[in-house]
Amino acid sequence: MATAKKTKKSVKKKTLWIVLAVLVGFGILYFFKNLFIVAIVNGRPISRLAFDLELEKQAGQQYLNNKITEILIKQEAQRQKIIVNQSDIDKKFAEIDNQLKTQGQGLEAILAAQGQTKANFAKEMKTQILLEKMLSQDIKIEDKEIADYFEKNKVLFEKGATLESQKEEIKSALLQQKLSEKFQPWIQDLESKAKIIYFLKF
Repeated sequence: MATAKKTKKSVKKKTLWIVLAVLVGFGILYFFKNLFIVAIVNGRPISRLAFDLELEKQAGQQYLNNKITEILIKQEAQRQKIIVNQSDIDKKFAEIDNQLKTQGQGLEAILAAQGQTKANFAKEMKTQILLEKMLSQDIKIEDKEIADYFEKNKVLFEKGATLESQKEEIKSALLQQKLSEKFQPWIQDLESKAKIIYFLKF
């Protein structure tokens, strides 16, 4: 009789533990459901795995290309012994901030709106400055080019603006244009010479 009672007690205990385990399991699944399911559409779930795979497929190639480009730029800058110091970054910040202020905006306000920190933006700027330093070495902008640009784009400037007052801004715009034209063949040449081994296909 005592053995039967003990067995019943043991069965009840086991059942209780199983119920508790199931409840805890459901609780974990509920609180961490976003780790397994991202949405349910009319009763049909979209799994986190399917979501991540699709996201990787859509954005992965672009991200990988950007990282490869960034590494190639930094390696080439290192080979050419080109460096970026804090004064270069501060100067770039000031240029961008001044350009934005003419449009009634500020760099810090835009970064805050995008949820981006100044430190992260500085890292991006460092790569951009390295690129500019390398590609601009043999770029020359003549006064005639600046004057021609001013004449052709007068409608873009404020009323009463003079060539002299817009000279630096025009020079910067022409430099960016020439850098952009030069970049694609330059990076393609670096890629063709680099040894890139892919372990992931999209």
